[in-house]
Amino acid sequence: MLKLVAEKSIYLLAALAVLAVANFLQTLQIVQIGFIGVVFLAWAVFSLIFGISVRNSLIFCSLFFIKPIPTSFYCVLFILLITFVFEYQRSHPLVIPYPVALIVLLLTSCYGLIRAREFYYSTQYFAATAIVPLILFILLGNTKLQKEDFILWIKSIVIIGIFLSIIGVFMALAHPEQRLGSLWITAMTINGYYTLAFFFSIALGMEAENSNNKYFWFIGAIIILLGMLYTYTRMALLAVLFGLILIIIMVKKLRYIGMLVLLLIPLIIPSSMVSRIKLGLTFDYSIVIRVIAWFYAIRQIKLAPWFGMGIDVWRHWYAAIIPLDFLYAEHPHNIFLKIWVELGIFGFLSYFYIIGATVRKYYLHLVKRQKDYFSTIIFIGVLALLFACLTDIFIQQFSVSMLFWITLAFMYRLAKNKTQGELQ
Repeated sequence: MLKLVAEKSIYLLAALAVLAVANFLQTLQIVQIGFIGVVFLAWAVFSLIFGISVRNSLIFCSLFFIKPIPTSFYCVLFILLITFVFEYQRSHPLVIPYPVALIVLLLTSCYGLIRAREFYYSTQYFAATAIVPLILFILLGNTKLQKEDFILWIKSIVIIGIFLSIIGVFMALAHPEQRLGSLWITAMTINGYYTLAFFFSIALGMEAENSNNKYFWFIGAIIILLGMLYTYTRMALLAVLFGLILIIIMVKKLRYIGMLVLLLIPLIIPSSMVSRIKLGLTFDYSIVIRVIAWFYAIRQIKLAPWFGMGIDVWRHWYAAIIPLDFLYAEHPHNIFLKIWVELGIFGFLSYFYIIGATVRKYYLHLVKRQKDYFSTIIFIGVLALLFACLTDIFIQQFSVSMLFWITLAFMYRLAKNKTQGELQ
């Protein structure tokens, strides 16, 4: 029934999206409209040269990660939606992955957006939480992408990661007293990108047949790791350590190399990073801020477990109840708590069911059975990013959300390809 309704209403939804964009354009300045025009003109030229396809659109949209801003984020979403409409014209009957979970997530997110207190940030969180997974899973679920397409997209992500890391290291050396995130707005957010790009680069090194290519991707992973270290973010380092430990356990070829990297990491940590680690071992207000935020988040979940408080309402609500201003936190500093606080139990279960089911299928079909080192490291990279989300909300921030859900949608597509191949 869901498929039937979706197939009949796909063009209506596209028309509503165009109407929403037209309404949104009325609020923009001339400079922003000009920027949007340049983005779509560049995509049109790119499509004329290489053709309109899901793979080409994803590669073009990877340029978004060089300097992610909200305007380009919405442009990318609209480009992917247009690509889906073109793809649907020549596709088999519409496939909706996890239809119940995606619809429940969309409904709870819409209800959360209605209850939001301001428009700018809540709309970004709404799009990153519900619209991004909805578009990407339906887009990639209705295409016939293969592993080679995934590898090509990963290469673009890693090359951008290396570029950003080089710039970030030079910026950090020039301004050692500041925490700078290369071309990104914050040093903390870019670490969600760095985490996946680091493990992606290792995966490409394992997949490469030519020894020169292997060295290039492994050296690229080291450069990205340096970019992470020079943001002075301890959780990024812990996420890498967590992933390296999993590599040591799961990938025999890299077992001793992983141990060596673990031993060498202390030698390349910047002195300013060492001072932050020492501070954390003694007394650090950031730890206190997180613990208090977790306490209030759990208490709020107990008070409103079913439908939550609304998207990004925490920002205003927490400022009114926190006893001291310096203990203020913009969010609960834990993605699991934040989703439950904002969307309630139904949104929480649907959101993490999609993530958990996809990661499980990918593990069973491409990691456990096939014992593919490339797939194993991709799997580890996703787990490392989720581990980092224990103290942050990377995958709900629009910049990292796009990267995370494209990766997850590819994992779903490849696991489904494997299942269909086994059935045939």
